Amino acid sequence: MHDHRTLKYVFSLPFLLVLLVMSGCRSKDFLVPEEEFTVMSLNVDGLPSQILFVDVNPDGPGAEYMPDVSLYIGEQYCEFVGVQENFNFDAQLRSRLDVDYLHDTWSGGILSDNFNNDVSAPRYYCDGLSGFWLKSLRRGDMVARVEWNDNCGLFDHSWDGIATKGFRRYELTLEGNSEVVVYNMHMDASTPEDEAAGLDGPDRIARLNQWRQLRDHILEHLDHRPVVVLGDMNSYYARDSIVSQFIDAIQSTGRASVGDVWVELVRGGIYPDLQEGIVTHDGSGGWRRNGETLDKILYVNPIGGRHIRPVAYMLDTLHYLRPDSVTPLGDHFPIMATFRFTD
Repeated sequence: MHDHRTLKYVFSLPFLLVLLVMSGCRSKDFLVPEEEFTVMSLNVDGLPSQILFVDVNPDGPGAEYMPDVSLYIGEQYCEFVGVQENFNFDAQLRSRLDVDYLHDTWSGGILSDNFNNDVSAPRYYCDGLSGFWLKSLRRGDMVARVEWNDNCGLFDHSWDGIATKGFRRYELTLEGNSEVVVYNMHMDASTPEDEAAGLDGPDRIARLNQWRQLRDHILEHLDHRPVVVLGDMNSYYARDSIVSQFIDAIQSTGRASVGDVWVELVRGGIYPDLQEGIVTHDGSGGWRRNGETLDKILYVNPIGGRHIRPVAYMLDTLHYLRPDSVTPLGDHFPIMATFRFTD
């Protein structure tokens, strides 16, 4: 992936005006490079080692390695970073980011003061979602936090119902005054055991309803601005009906087109086929399956509005490592995409 920071400053407006005067070119013949921005999605694996005295994340980065996660994110210098599972180590996650980034409100962690004290239906009122954007960007007034209408599992099916997971929406204005809307989310998971045994049907149903809820929210608020959709969707195209229920459903309205950055730039625009039966990861690390991650970056271009197109994509499995240079910092690898405004 190219260094978008260098490109932004080399091709600055004053520099272009000087070239224009020196060359004697007419302004209508001189092309100004289109604005670019880069986003990252990363599940930071910020669950505590135990929940209600049950081991849930003993191998997570915890307080020890979350500052390394913070350092990694800061070094990438993306315009926007959407993180998931930012539960119990928010201070450590922000430790290297506060200099360059602003962020939205942390909803709290898996902590006693966030608990409803209902033993029969325990719930922590936190979504684990956080957004970080460079201080050079401007944020609109609306930052919506929306809880999923449907989820699956309290003491089974990955415990998804024990937290108020959902999505957040951000309205951002870039340095060159281009506007973009970004959604950051975390959908329901399945346990590897349930997936391997073919018992993840309830999880698939919950995720399908979450994709539909997300789709409807995007369409309700769609205007002239392009939309970036990122997060830990816990979805593979072979397992969940993303194409029919989200992509095709939006496009069938005639109001927008939809794309997936990985599908477009890595697979030449060909989506993996939806399969019947058992679908699980292939053991290659980071919950991957045939190169596809559970984490995704999609984009929605409104018909008649501004458009963006992806020009770079990266899944970083080489640098997201602990000081031993072997162990990943968390159980997901970061994904990044660079977009260019095309009109």
